[in-house]
Amino acid sequence: MTDHSAADSASGYLYQCRYALLAALRRQDVTPGLEVSIECFDDISFSVEGSPVELLQSKHSLRPKAMGDMAQQFWNTIGIWTKRVIDHPAELGKVRLSFVTTATLGPDTAVSLLRPDPKVRDVVGAATKLAVSAAKSKNAKVAWAARLFLEQTPEMRERILDMVEMLDASPTIVDVSSDIASSVKRACRPEHLAVFVERLEGWWFGIVIDALSAPGGKLIPVSLIDSKVDDLREEFGPERLPLDYGGADPSAEAVGLLENRPFVEQLKLIGLGSTGQKMAIFDYFRAREQRSRWARDGLLRQNELTDYGRRLTDHWQRRRGVAEARVKAGMSDAELADIGMDVFSTTTNNCIPIREVSEAYVSQGSYHMLSDERRIGWHPEFTERLGRAGAGGGDEPGVE
Repeated sequence: MTDHSAADSASGYLYQCRYALLAALRRQDVTPGLEVSIECFDDISFSVEGSPVELLQSKHSLRPKAMGDMAQQFWNTIGIWTKRVIDHPAELGKVRLSFVTTATLGPDTAVSLLRPDPKVRDVVGAATKLAVSAAKSKNAKVAWAARLFLEQTPEMRERILDMVEMLDASPTIVDVSSDIASSVKRACRPEHLAVFVERLEGWWFGIVIDALSAPGGKLIPVSLIDSKVDDLREEFGPERLPLDYGGADPSAEAVGLLENRPFVEQLKLIGLGSTGQKMAIFDYFRAREQRSRWARDGLLRQNELTDYGRRLTDHWQRRRGVAEARVKAGMSDAELADIGMDVFSTTTNNCIPIREVSEAYVSQGSYHMLSDERRIGWHPEFTERLGRAGAGGGDEPGVE
């Protein structure tokens, strides 16, 4: 496979997934109980109670050319659809067959007569011209489709083509994202629309992969998309922030590097076990990545993380102030570690939300970030025992 054909193939799969999302968004309020599947009946299929109502073939090219009546993509699709109608005669006249292509249909062609616009649509004329094209075709790759089409009666050809809609000059893979954004633009503030769509698409690709991995494929309720948009709308509300890293685990390499950070040394000082240290590393990693993404996406208010850090530090100061009264001269290391464990437990067990976000990994990980900078500590003598140097060096890998 050439680099160009490989790129076309990869972009075609991505286009298919994106276009399925766009098509579902456009249809969700029109047909109750609608379900979508990808590469089940056809490239994209919309069904109600398991019965197809629309089969959609998506064709994307990075370098689209004009499409004529001899186009191989068109004839392969017509062959597939003709065979389907023969095998499922009850669907004749009841299922819409949509051919979506980024190419433009050539002027004065039969395929151009199958556009949905009633001003130009002429099914009878298209059937007549396509029969001539099928008879003249020398392309061995579509010979089966041309032969199957010609084997049908003129009336049957017209009835099949009456189900077909040619949707040419359709949005490209980039433009589809813009159209998706237009479909959900009322779900969030304009300045957040791009990152809203990014999260919606990321979720959708996961749903599609899961469906394709299921034996025989799996139908996806369009209502599921509507529910996800509602969830994201809530997360992007004025008192909320989206959560992206609750299930993100650092790689083994990242864990190995983070094990040497000052915040882990602080936990060792108070005798926290290996399981507790591991969870602290996960919380630190997730909180750091989450806060960085909020900042990159422009979702934070001015000085919001600074103010949040101050609130966490104030809470820690109150807990530490209570524990200080228990510290006596000549205490053993074990006694000091116990006091430090109490400071750690009473501080981190009380979740301090940022806005109305009270996800544990955000607050606990943020405490560990402050601990990593030595702005807070758990052991009564953490400053002396860790030294006054800055935070430990080394790379901090992100999500892989």
